[in-house]
Amino acid sequence: MPANFTEEQRQNIREKLITIGYELIREIGLKKMKVSVIAQQADIATGTFYHFFDSKEAYVQALIEEQDRKMQEALIPLLQNSGKITLEQAIRWFRDSFRTENNILMELTLEDWVWLKSHRTKDDMFSAAHGEQEAMKYLSYVEGVRPDLDVRIIINFFKTIYSMAQNRETFIPEVFETNIDMIFECIYRYAA
Repeated sequence: MPANFTEEQRQNIREKLITIGYELIREIGLKKMKVSVIAQQADIATGTFYHFFDSKEAYVQALIEEQDRKMQEALIPLLQNSGKITLEQAIRWFRDSFRTENNILMELTLEDWVWLKSHRTKDDMFSAAHGEQEAMKYLSYVEGVRPDLDVRIIINFFKTIYSMAQNRETFIPEVFETNIDMIFECIYRYAA
């Protein structure tokens, strides 16, 4: 029997579920996050969860899409004058997209990444072609990029950052963000 919610109630519950998802990933991790726990935290029945998302996989997809939407919103004001941004602006925007408060993927453990990879096979999120397509889309907005840039090198830099995040506990915490800043400096030097 479908839950009878007004559109406003549906929107509020969905927003609450999204917020809870980010919190639970930080607290217990993606792999350990169960639908029953999500529903309990949102004060809804487990069955009600399925009125919003078909599965945990669809829910995780929504979490990623929501974070991508917010980062796109941050890019729009930068593009307003000419439809392009400078390389310096792009590096700052990309750097912000790798901060834990903006990118839940930076919170994932290696175990969570294994779960995500095994459950995100349909959309090729982890394929080289998908990575190149995404990178080329964003690079098309950037002025001042060297003409012989190999986008695969930048993709590997980004994957290095995610690998560091997966193994965060092995790094010295006080300088972890500085290490990421230095990777972005390398990206800038390579791309300019």
